Amino acid sequence: MVGPRLRAVLQAGVGAGDLTGPGVVTGCAEHPVCGDRLELSLRCDDGILRDVRWRAAGCPATTAVAALAAVALPGTPAAAAVATLRRALADHGGLALAERHAEAMAVRALVAAGCG
Repeated sequence: MVGPRLRAVLQAGVGAGDLTGPGVVTGCAEHPVCGDRLELSLRCDDGILRDVRWRAAGCPATTAVAALAAVALPGTPAAAAVATLRRALADHGGLALAERHAEAMAVRALVAAGCG
């Protein structure tokens, strides 16, 4: 179950939606077994993530990781996005074993968007 610190990020719902315009890249990932889906829209400027928005369908962990990305990644070099997200997850209590697919999907979405 999503821990209390990560649940607070989930409940705040920061970053839900899409980005459009110059400098926006998008990455998507799906979990083939449970059907969860995550899409990240990222605005990059000079290799720095300036804004992150997300759309997620699935379990609370998937939505929580997406919302955490919107909080933790702005201001981060695109090349450090995966490490920054993993560090933020650890700082927020991490995920249970059954929820770790949400982290893996976020990593795949970041890589698909050219970050990581």
